[in-house]
Amino acid sequence: METADSVPPVQQRLTLAATTLGRSLVFLEVTMVSVALPSIQGDLGVSTSFLVWIVNGYLLAMCVLLVAAGRLGDLLGHRRIS
Repeated sequence: METADSVPPVQQRLTLAATTLGRSLVFLEVTMVSVALPSIQGDLGVSTSFLVWIVNGYLLAMCVLLVAAGRLGDLLGHRRIS
C-alpha cells in the first residue's frame, strides 16, 4: 500500500481532479432533477410529498448502481480502454 509521500504529485493532482469532477457531476445531476420537479408535478399531477420520493428514488438508484459498478471494477480488474 502506498503512502501519501510515495505517490507522485502529478498522480495526487489527477486523483483530486477526478474526485472533484465526479462530485460536480453528482451535484449537477441532483440540480437537474430538482429543476425538473415542477414539470413532473404538473405533468403527473402528484402532490409535493410524492416529489420527495422521486428525488430519493433517483439518488438511491444512482448510489446502488455506483456501488455495483465499483464492485464489478474490483472483480474484473483494470483494463485499458484505448
